[in-house]
Amino acid sequence: MDDKKITKRHLNTTTLEEHFTQALEDNSEYLKAVEGVDLGAGGGRFSKILSKYVKNLYSVDVSEEAITAMNTNLADFKNIKIIKVQSNSLPFKDSSIDMVFAANSFHDVPVGYESEIRRVLNTNGLFVNLDWKKEPTTFGPPLSIRFSEDDVVSKLKKQHFKLIKKQDIKTHYMLIFSKI
Repeated sequence: MDDKKITKRHLNTTTLEEHFTQALEDNSEYLKAVEGVDLGAGGGRFSKILSKYVKNLYSVDVSEEAITAMNTNLADFKNIKIIKVQSNSLPFKDSSIDMVFAANSFHDVPVGYESEIRRVLNTNGLFVNLDWKKEPTTFGPPLSIRFSEDDVVSKLKKQHFKLIKKQDIKTHYMLIFSKI
């Protein structure tokens, strides 16, 4: 099926994965880091992609199921360290991380967690958020828990982040912020 004929409501997950991968490749200059975090890494599908750009990647999640899945899925990736985290903090020193990436997980982080992301990012640190648009789709989290792009920008602006790039990805958006 021609991509132009695929609507947001009928986009299959395989095609969506291809769009995610392409978007990350298109923005690889923002992902290059010595120390990076995949926040809410789940089974590690984005960690696999990010590992190409980051010298040391910390794939973190609060779920024991996710940690088990990552231990299987990421076993061959030598630059990825899997860490089970508490829901209220990240186990990194202040200003020690170059890039924090969150895919489809920002709606699950506790209120105010933006300050924790800011704490661990270094002076030139970047936060990359890839998440669901606040629009009805046939799959994904309930609309009621999704954040609109404007909601995310507003939350992060209050924590002294500046939006430096925005990209539309079918049912998702990617927002790239710098710490200011």
